[in-house]
Amino acid sequence: MQRKTEDLMAYKAELLSEKEQIKADIASLEEANFQLQREIKELEIQLLQKNRVVKDLSSEHHELKKQLVQFVTEESNLKSEIDLLETEKGRIIASYNIMSNECGENIASLGSTILKIDFIKGEIETLKQKIRLSEQDAEERFSELDSLEEKFNWAEKSFKELTEAMKKVEREMKIKFYTKE
Repeated sequence: MQRKTEDLMAYKAELLSEKEQIKADIASLEEANFQLQREIKELEIQLLQKNRVVKDLSSEHHELKKQLVQFVTEESNLKSEIDLLETEKGRIIASYNIMSNECGENIASLGSTILKIDFIKGEIETLKQKIRLSEQDAEERFSELDSLEEKFNWAEKSFKELTEAMKKVEREMKIKFYTKE
């Protein structure tokens, strides 16, 4: 019986030791659980911050898209205006060519008319060059639309002045031609 009591005491001591070990394991697990919960909270905070950043970036992306649409629209408008000016330039060149053909042999006898026509050619070349420069600048300078509009207005005014000069030259040539005969 003493042996049984000793065995029971030893078993009890072993159980108490295991109980203490289990308590220590539970405390360790609770500490690990607490650390995991803290890490989860930190990760949740990071997730909220990253979601805020994503929301901000998404908003910025949306604004940039709106700006891009505006720029594309402006570019399309500028290209349309350039095409219109190219058409006008083509008409002016065609008018010039028709008038040059009509002048034919009479141009040789009209020295002052030749000087005027050479001047007009120079003006046309200058306008062509300015239009080319305006076309190049238009693609690079969306922010300088006022300057571009001023150039277009100047080109339009120059085209009108050129047309008037061409009409004046045509009248002078007709007068000289008819008064010569």
